Amino acid sequence: MKPLEVFKVESPDEAGAEAYDSVIRDVLSDLELTTVLGRLWVEIDPVEPVFIFCTLIRTGLPPIRVRDVADVTLGTASSKQVILELTNEEYVPQLLGRLRMEYGHENIEQPDKKTMTITTEEMKEASESIADTVIADPRKEIEVRLADALLRITPEGFRVRHHVSTGSEMLFVASEDPIQPEWIKRAEEMMAELKEGIEMEVSGHA
Repeated sequence: MKPLEVFKVESPDEAGAEAYDSVIRDVLSDLELTTVLGRLWVEIDPVEPVFIFCTLIRTGLPPIRVRDVADVTLGTASSKQVILELTNEEYVPQLLGRLRMEYGHENIEQPDKKTMTITTEEMKEASESIADTVIADPRKEIEVRLADALLRITPEGFRVRHHVSTGSEMLFVASEDPIQPEWIKRAEEMMAELKEGIEMEVSGHA
């Protein structure tokens, strides 16, 4: 899938729209969001004044669980240990943090960079629980980056905001003035149109 198959920046001020288009593209690139977002539609009206940002986030980004980054096995009965053999070291800090929070710092050891042990009386139950533990959620990380992007691209002074996020889509309205119902309705219409395009593509491939 190509990055941002829909990217629209619209405004009564055409020069302003072009400038915002460039700024938004730069910000999304800086935050590595261009391949994460599928569709994006922004409307800016400095007269109203209102800023509307609607985007669809690509699917297929499941949470990262321990079993995705390590082989989980049982040690000897006398050792009372669950052993993790790391297959991916990218999430070691998150993994250590979760294990120490759950089982206590004193019960977690890392004899070498690819091995961790957890000492526990309930070895079998712990091994199953550990394997299924979520250590990173790409969706949440994307939402953090999107929030950062919005801080950078929302017009200065637009501090009154309305925000809706479901993990697969984000709708954001901002203004200097109280948020008007018609602005929210317009944002919802924009979001529906973005989603309608995907539904038509899916039905077309059915």
